[in-house]
Amino acid sequence: MPDDDRPLIGAVQPPDVHCMTLNVRRRVPRPAGHPDAWERRRDAVVALVTSEAPTVLAVQEALPAQSADLTAALGSRWEPVLVGRGPRGGGEQVGLFLDRSRLEVVERRSWALSRTPHRPGSRSWATAFPRHVVGAVVRDRATGVTFTALATHLDVASPWARLRSAELLGRLVRERGLPAVVMADWNCGVGSAPWRALAEAGVVDSWSRASRPVTEPYGTYPHYATPRVGGRRIDGVLVTAEATVERVAVSDRKPGGVWPSDHAAVHAVVRWTS
Repeated sequence: MPDDDRPLIGAVQPPDVHCMTLNVRRRVPRPAGHPDAWERRRDAVVALVTSEAPTVLAVQEALPAQSADLTAALGSRWEPVLVGRGPRGGGEQVGLFLDRSRLEVVERRSWALSRTPHRPGSRSWATAFPRHVVGAVVRDRATGVTFTALATHLDVASPWARLRSAELLGRLVRERGLPAVVMADWNCGVGSAPWRALAEAGVVDSWSRASRPVTEPYGTYPHYATPRVGGRRIDGVLVTAEATVERVAVSDRKPGGVWPSDHAAVHAVVRWTS
């Protein structure tokens, strides 16, 4: 596997939309040389994103200082739409970075993944921490298509919470009534109950609809090792029926010889057919 900065997907031209999701791994105290140390990984994350040039980037598990680092390093090209999981929007964040040259943000929202989604910071279904989803309704300046982009991170411990959260996500997509892309660390593999619940709601795995896989369907939690075939894909880009999926990939890139995260990024190039 090359350790250079050549993108797997890279910049796309309209009407294609490059969607990318990455759990950036929250900052935890580590020695400077540790694979997990944010100071070691930060430049690799920035190199990965800038070279891949996604139209829509979803991130999970970013602490505010990490989001600030990424916002500053990525520059004015990408508009951040990030919200923390706490009752006042603080704490660990999920959210989006949107390519301003292509996308105009029409609306931004967040919902708790709970029985009371309009109550920030609320918890249900035996979750240890609040979980939430951050979304934006965007208009593609090039094509005029308006679509919804959602970023989230399902619970790590409670299968019940993951299933109920997926059902809630399906309802949110249906309520918007727009083409949608839903990007997440799902914390469960393809074919599990949450993925099936979303498919029943019309939100399906982009991999299953792709015209051309760029890589093998590697597992997406290699934990600072080379992704391998046969590992679980617990991160993914899901789309509604209006999407034609051109290409998909799971990143095996290591910019500058440094793994950007314990998770692998997932890519999908889509175009909206209506």
